[in-house]
Formats: sequence, structure tokens, C-alpha cells
Amino acid sequence: MLERGCDPAKVDIIAPHLRAGSDAAHKEAQAKARDAKAAWRAITGETYGGVKAASWRANAPAPAGANKLPETRDALSRLDAQIEANAGTLGDMTGRAKRAAEQAGRLSELREKAGKYARIADKLARDEAELTQWEEKFMEASRNAGPRLPDEPTYDCPSCGTVLRHSHVNGALVEFTPPPPVDHEAAGKLREYKQAADLMRRSVDNGKRDLGAADAAAKALAEIEDAGLAEAPNTGEMDTLKAATDDLKQQRAELQKSIRELEDAERAAQQADKRTADAAKHHGDVQQWETIAAALAPDGIPGQMLGEALGPVNSRLADSHFSTEWPIVTITADMDITADGRAYALLSESERWRVDAMIAETIAHLSGEKLLVLDRVDVLDIEGREDLLFWLDELASSGQIETALLFATLKALPANLPDNIEAVWIENGRATTAGKIKAA
Repeated sequence: MLERGCDPAKVDIIAPHLRAGSDAAHKEAQAKARDAKAAWRAITGETYGGVKAASWRANAPAPAGANKLPETRDALSRLDAQIEANAGTLGDMTGRAKRAAEQAGRLSELREKAGKYARIADKLARDEAELTQWEEKFMEASRNAGPRLPDEPTYDCPSCGTVLRHSHVNGALVEFTPPPPVDHEAAGKLREYKQAADLMRRSVDNGKRDLGAADAAAKALAEIEDAGLAEAPNTGEMDTLKAATDDLKQQRAELQKSIRELEDAERAAQQADKRTADAAKHHGDVQQWETIAAALAPDGIPGQMLGEALGPVNSRLADSHFSTEWPIVTITADMDITADGRAYALLSESERWRVDAMIAETIAHLSGEKLLVLDRVDVLDIEGREDLLFWLDELASSGQIETALLFATLKALPANLPDNIEAVWIENGRATTAGKIKAA
């Protein structure tokens, strides 16, 4: 197969199938060729044909130019860098605007608080004066209302009935002295004055707190103004930069779309090239497997081998024809047997026997066994038997056979046999010899 140009790798694959015979290997090669055709159809979506497959190519999009994709990617990279720079500038301007707005709000709040300082101070002074008045009224009412009843409990002495209380000095029981009579009108005013004084006291506390907050706001305002106010960016510049950045982003979206289209086209071209290469590979597999199948077909290597083997066979059969003057026997490449050109099936029984005998002798000779066994010799007539014996005697004398066993049903033991032939008569299960084989 290698001499016929078959692929060595595929020869290795098909070699194990030769153990089952060339026909089995031939069928396996045909199956491999069918599989390769099916693989070609799966890739191309078309029916396989040898001529078409040899030049088949997958459809691919028109090329966009060798440098189109790299150039577009470079443009996108430059655009991204500009967008990033603009974004940084916009971020800085937005931060400045935010800080300026926050500071403006803070200043407005501080100015509002600081602006209330005079009003808060004036109200605080009035509240303090009013608090003093209410406290004086309260003290005056306290003096007129008299002492209050003690809060501690009193006790009646069990012996004399004197009212006792605990001393404030040492806690001992002392006689309870009732307080002077209370001015109830003054006592009622006392609660009113106390509530008014408490209210004004809380108002004064709140005024002091608000006055401190206003003072702190004024100081903070002064500190901010001394440190310098935050400068807000130009609104027009920000709007212009935003518009320019939005335009760049639109350009980037268009470039990204172009890149996707170019990449899709490139992938499609690569896939088309791969499909073309795969289809060519499977087409090559088909051709190689068909070459192997043709080599293993009956008219291929098996026919060649058979022809080479039949040459010596037919040559030996021709020699036997000249020695016996029997019909010349030929075995064709199709293993048909003929005698003088007539088919084996058309031969008489005697002719078939002679053909079989010559083929048997040919096999014995070519195999080197030099052993010939022929049954039913009695199918031959007297002349045919003589031709057989003279032929075998000649072969034995020349050393071409060593042993020939002939079996026949005869009326009597043959007489006048050549020296190389020994006759054995078997009758009623007993064998009688009448000669001896001299050739070994």
C-alpha cells in the first residue's frame, strides 16, 4: 500500500483489519471514506463531490484593509485618553462649584445668625431687667406671706398631750410652737411671682445661648472672609466642556461599533479559512481512504498478489499438461478453473478428476511437501491410468515427489508396475503387498 502512495498513518489504522482478510479491510476503508465525506458535508452543508471538493472555499466577508482594525483601535485609545482628561477637568470644576456653593450657603447661614446679635442682645437686656423685677416681687411677697408650716411631722405627747416635733439641730423631740398666721393673699401672689420669675429666667438663659451662637457665627464669618472665599468655576466653560465630552463619547460609541464590526468580519474570515482548511483536510482524507480502498479491492493488491501467486501455479499446471498430455488446466484471477478453455462445471467426471489431480500435484510441489494423495483412480480408463502411473513415476524419479498414495477399486492386483510403485491389495480387512517403493 505504501508503494501505491497510500498515507502511512492511515495504513497503520487499516493494518489490524487485514487480520480478518483483505475484503474486511476493504470495507473498513470504504466506511472511513464515507465518514470523511460526512464530515465534509457537515462543514460545508453541501453534497460531497470529488471535483467540487477539490476547489471548495467557504464564503468570507470582503477584507476591510490590513491596518483598518489597528488604526481604529488606536483612534479609540486616543479618544478614551481625551475623554478621561476631560472627565478629570470636569470633576475638578464640579468639586470647585460644589465647594463654592457649600461655602455660599454656609456664609448665608452665618450672616443670618450674626445679623441677629443686636436684636438678641437688646431682648436679653429687657428679659434680665424683667427677671429682676419679678424676683423683687417674689421676695416682697415672701416676706408678707409669713413663715410656712414645717414639712416635718408632729406628735402628741401620750402623757400630757403636748404637741412635739423633731429639733432641726439635733433631731430631739421639742415642743412645737405654731407659726404666726399666714397672709393668704400674699401666699397666692407668691406662686404667681415665682412662676413669672422662672419663665423669665429660662428666657434669659435662652437669650444668652442665642447671643453666644450669634457671636460665634460672627467670628466664623470673619475667619472665612479673612481666609478667602472659594472661587466657583465659570458656568459657560463647564457647559462647553460637558458638550465637548458628550460629543467625544458619541464618537467613542461609533468607533466601538466599528471595531465590533471589524472584529466580527475578522472572525468570520478566520472561520471561513478554518472551514476551508477543514474541508480540504476531509477531502484529502476521502481521497486517501479511497486510495486505500482501491488498493484493497479484489482487483487491487489482492488481485496483484493472486496474479503473482497464480503464475507459478499455472506454470506448473502447464508442465503437468505436457507430461500427461491431459487437457491444459488454467486458474484465472477470478479463481475460475478451465481445462483447454472449458469451464470446470462443463467437464466430465474423468476430466474433473484429472484436473483435480494436476492441481493437487501443483500444490504438493509448490508447498514443498512432496506428498500426493489421489482417491478414485478407477474413474480413469486403462489409458488414463497408464498416463497417471508414468507421470507419477517420472516425478518420483526426478525427486519432485516423495510419496504418492493412489486409491482405486479394481478387479485384481495390478501387475507389471514400475519399480517405484508398490501395490497393496486390501480385501476383507487384510492387506497384501506386491512390491516396494524404491524412491524416497
